[in-house]
Amino acid sequence: MFPVTDSARSVADAMISRLDKLQVKVYMKTPVKRVNYADTEVTGVTLADGQDITAHSVIIAVGGKSVPRTGSTGDGYAWAKAAGHTITELFPTEVPITSNEPFIKSKVLQGISLRDVALSVLNPKGKAIITHQMDMIFTHFGVSGPAALRCSQFVIQGLKKFDVSELTMTIDFFPDIAKGELEQQVMQLVKDNPKKAVKNALKSLMQERMLLFLLERTEIDPDADCISVAQKKWQSFLETLKKFAFQANGTLDFEKAFVTGGGVSVKEIVPKEMQSKLMPGLFFCGEILDINGYTGGYNITCALVTGRLAGVNAAIR
Repeated sequence: MFPVTDSARSVADAMISRLDKLQVKVYMKTPVKRVNYADTEVTGVTLADGQDITAHSVIIAVGGKSVPRTGSTGDGYAWAKAAGHTITELFPTEVPITSNEPFIKSKVLQGISLRDVALSVLNPKGKAIITHQMDMIFTHFGVSGPAALRCSQFVIQGLKKFDVSELTMTIDFFPDIAKGELEQQVMQLVKDNPKKAVKNALKSLMQERMLLFLLERTEIDPDADCISVAQKKWQSFLETLKKFAFQANGTLDFEKAFVTGGGVSVKEIVPKEMQSKLMPGLFFCGEILDINGYTGGYNITCALVTGRLAGVNAAIR
């Protein structure tokens, strides 16, 4: 569900309007230094200027570490740890993927967008860990776009799980066409244009820069007549169309991530209240929790749902 304006600002404005209507006091430009605890319950917060504010309930809703320019700098993790909470390992997710491949470093494919391709992350045995069929783009540092963002957490987790410095990723440029059918289509183009240069005969397959790169990668001269190319090379080209492989060595950092993976362990939270099991009066909601989803509204939905639960239960405590 999106606002009619299609602008995130409208969501923020609606919340601010509701706060004004309910006469909620909002402290602007007022950093919190710490959350205060006494014995076994929360007692309030101390502001950066030293002022103490007492409270029977405190909701930590400060986000994770991603996009720190918005204020989510990770302060909440220390406050949660001070209450005895476990913080699972933090990692950037929904984030562009990096690669040291020569063709990435030389920027030969930089800026090329691919529509509706299948991007996969493979384990060291060559089996797909995850595949997402969406759009993507080659960049000067690796790959980005919806498919790459969704695969990013599996790159990070895979590198750690298998204790490797790189993982293989593959692109199927024609995921909705079986290999046999694709072979027929390509070879028909070759048959219909025996005397044409390969790059001209196959120009309907994909954009020229991508086509030329794949031809050269499979050692096919783009300017050669189709009839002169050996069948073995055509098979190699077809294999590449269905499984173009490259190495990924990580992702960009939290500053470029849409979402923070990891956080306050949900095992230590009462799910129907979002209240701490360890510190009565302490509540959590949103991205500070060890919950993360794909982009597309899942994370904001989680924030809104857990925020409502935390707010209602903190108010009636």
